[in-house]
Amino acid sequence: MAEITLKAVSALSGFDTRIGDTRLVAIENLDILSIALPRSMQAEPPVDTRSALNNRMQEAFGIALPDPGKLNSTDETTTLMGLQSDQWFMTTNKQAIDPVKSFKSVLADTAYLTDQSDSWAILEISGPNAQAALERICLLDLASDVFDDKKVARTAMEHLSVIIHRPELTRFRLYSPRSSAQSFLHAVQLSLQNVS
Repeated sequence: MAEITLKAVSALSGFDTRIGDTRLVAIENLDILSIALPRSMQAEPPVDTRSALNNRMQEAFGIALPDPGKLNSTDETTTLMGLQSDQWFMTTNKQAIDPVKSFKSVLADTAYLTDQSDSWAILEISGPNAQAALERICLLDLASDVFDDKKVARTAMEHLSVIIHRPELTRFRLYSPRSSAQSFLHAVQLSLQNVS
């Protein structure tokens, strides 16, 4: 019997284009983990789960838990986004076969982990027209003095759910559910064409 091998397929299949001097590219090969605080209301004495998780994150990755709407990163390889008071998204380019198992060995019982790697389509838009293109379809104030490189937000673009952050002044990273990846790509690409 032949051995069958499965291979993950990206939601945006290596999309990469330039419109003028602005690039729109699908980001692939990132591990995305949802990290949530465990409930410990029944513990005697009560346990400060956030402090325990924060200590583990700093020991293992050199990165502290950010507040909601903020992000911390060590460099381009690991980013931790504060999405709500007890939930974070961590992106890393480790490409572990089983990211949950890999990180659970480090974080132990300080967090609940869920692999979100194949659940999101990630677009990166960079260049002189990146902000103008996003301002047409995003409800947030993306001015660099308001939305800087330490901020992250959940928003909507063309009625689609999006997580957005700004790694650099003219570069934005956008996360949208995989199920609407093609519609999301179309919306961002069309907006970029309209400002170019």
